[in-house]
Amino acid sequence: MKKIMDNFTFRKVSQILLKYGIYVMFVVLCIILSFVSPKFLTETNIINILLQTSIIGVIAIGMTFVIIAQGIDVSVGAILAISSGAGVGAIKLLGAPWWLGILVMILIGLIFGLLNGYATAYLKMPAFLVTLATMSIGRGLTLVLSGGKSWFDLPVQFKQLSASNVGGIPVLIILVIILYIIGHYVLKYTVYGRKIYAVGGNPEAARVSGINVKLIIMSTFVVSGLISSFAGILQTARMNSFWASMGTGFEFSAIAAVVIGGTSLSGGVGTLGGTFVGVLIMGVINNALNLWGVSANWQEVARGAIIFIAVMLDAFRTKYVAKD
Repeated sequence: MKKIMDNFTFRKVSQILLKYGIYVMFVVLCIILSFVSPKFLTETNIINILLQTSIIGVIAIGMTFVIIAQGIDVSVGAILAISSGAGVGAIKLLGAPWWLGILVMILIGLIFGLLNGYATAYLKMPAFLVTLATMSIGRGLTLVLSGGKSWFDLPVQFKQLSASNVGGIPVLIILVIILYIIGHYVLKYTVYGRKIYAVGGNPEAARVSGINVKLIIMSTFVVSGLISSFAGILQTARMNSFWASMGTGFEFSAIAAVVIGGTSLSGGVGTLGGTFVGVLIMGVINNALNLWGVSANWQEVARGAIIFIAVMLDAFRTKYVAKD
């Protein structure tokens, strides 16, 4: 009897730690870093962390939708790059107005999202392999369109988007927060959001209950594509430029942030609140490494370790935490 109670207690404690430990970890991490580095909790540094994580944070929104529905999208960084390349190319090479360039960016994200979603949902192709292929296509097309060149001196509207602020807070950060609020509302309070969770939790049960599983799966990839193209707009505005390798590695950072935030790679479980905290944890760790003067090479090692830990946490979470 005592052994059964001990196992029950261990399971309950494991559930609590794995479900809510990420929030405690974030607070503890910030407290420790505030003592280690007096610069950490300054307003300038906090703004800097939010700006540095803003683009990954945007991409992670779409990634959360996809992973909850049992998918994966490794093409998001390439979509960011090809969207920016096509939009900025239209402005620079064809003389298109800035607003048309933005529409082109959004259209590219929509096309890639539809391609990924249709191949995965309707052709039954593995999501990882599909998006790996479209990642290669996107990267290749980016080089073809730009010739490997960078473009600078964009229309003033891009610079205004990145340089503007409200009450001392950059507009870029405000836009990211608004996107998270909208995404959270959609996932938690709409019928569409409940259908995503249902499909991710048990696709067959969702199908039997009348949900168009294929359409829901495809729609999550469309959301991811559109969100990635929007991230491309923000990245282009923030740097006031385009370069062919932009967005490289963003897909893995986004996946790590989503998983660290509690979204299960098995599908059916996750919140955008958790994803936001996951993004912040990665940003805080990167910021701490910069403040301590750690070399870029070791920072790459740290990022790899974070991804490994994220997957390991998901494995433990899947084992000990029941889906709800």
